[in-house]
Amino acid sequence: MKTILQRVFLIGSLLSLVGLASTGALFSDVENSTSNVFATGGIDLQIDNSSWYNSEVHEATSWTLADLTDQLFFNFTDLKPGDLSEDTISFHVNNNDHWLCANVELTESGENTINEPESAAGDTTDGIWSGELDEHLEFIFWADDGDNVLEDNETILLNGKPDSLPQNPGIPGVTYAIADSTHNVYSGLPDDPLPGDVPYYIGKAWCFGELTPAPVAAGAGVNPGINPGVTCDGSLETNISQTDTLKGNVSFTAVQSRDLPDYACGQPLVCVETYASTASHNNQGTRKNGSAVLANRSVPSAMFGPPQTSGAPSDVGFPAGSFFSLGFTNGNIVVGFANPFFPNPSGADLQVFEVTGGVYPDEKVKVEVSSSNSGPWTLVSAAATRDEDLELPGSVASAQFVQLTDVSDITLFEPTADAYDVDAVKAGCGVAQ
Repeated sequence: MKTILQRVFLIGSLLSLVGLASTGALFSDVENSTSNVFATGGIDLQIDNSSWYNSEVHEATSWTLADLTDQLFFNFTDLKPGDLSEDTISFHVNNNDHWLCANVELTESGENTINEPESAAGDTTDGIWSGELDEHLEFIFWADDGDNVLEDNETILLNGKPDSLPQNPGIPGVTYAIADSTHNVYSGLPDDPLPGDVPYYIGKAWCFGELTPAPVAAGAGVNPGINPGVTCDGSLETNISQTDTLKGNVSFTAVQSRDLPDYACGQPLVCVETYASTASHNNQGTRKNGSAVLANRSVPSAMFGPPQTSGAPSDVGFPAGSFFSLGFTNGNIVVGFANPFFPNPSGADLQVFEVTGGVYPDEKVKVEVSSSNSGPWTLVSAAATRDEDLELPGSVASAQFVQLTDVSDITLFEPTADAYDVDAVKAGCGVAQ
């Protein structure tokens, strides 16, 4: 939304002398303020990765800037002692200062049967958590400047083996603060959020064997295929980790710092339910017979605040004019919240309350979310029914707007039906502390 305000100030003075036939000079001054703008910001974390494996670019774990879908930071299926890999992750968040957190979860440390060389090396236990590979891989992470090389002016964040991670099914991973209200790995300061539109980098390397930091001089510009700033020695490895596997999940979360000045990575969120309170981009459809939706079902503010229906399959007793009908032919509207909402760790992230008076075919709605009321949009549900509980995709750290589009099967309804009727839209975690 743009608002253009223009102010023009004219200051004039006309001097005349009584009794004299003369004309005074005109003094003037013009001050213009043009193209004034109000626009919403957003939190959209995107990540790219540049990976090297044994001095060669590793395409399977490298990608350009994107939202994470099926990309893998680790995809190495034929390890040998002495293998060394380095990659640099870059984080990009659009136009808002933010906190940034990482989470690493171990999901398997598998033995995958014991072959003869393993048995000869002393391996005796089998099973999904009985492998030894996690004891023979070493990792290092540092705050990088984007060149894929550990330099002597860069801070080492972690240096150790993955066997320190929790190794039981169902136990959450370990969360690390890249920047939160308590610490910033780049500046070393508390209460120092990362500014938007500025890329930040984390370098990481792993070694099948003994990994030793060997930082190069700052700004040396060494190719990571020649010298990544670490060394790897696999000469002491034995056969005990043959056929073993190590699997895990890596996730990152960006949170707008202005709304959460005391946010700390890994602390439980204290969530408060909140409801949509604004509407925009109203493209209401029609009734099945092509006529306009009734006026008392066409007021967007009827969706604001808590629902006036019970959530029962057949609603009764709701007042006239208490909901907004989307209308058929892909009728849609965007509703907004006063503040961003977040994934809810203990319940539904979103719920759209629908009004059904009596026994009626299911009305369905497509639900999408964004940090801006004009998108880009991330799909939450292609066809939610009635008052269905909804979960945000893992790629969505926060959102502030919900786009609702009717996708009901028009053939199921009587001629005056007006598609999905929205009573309210609730976020399960509208305020996080």
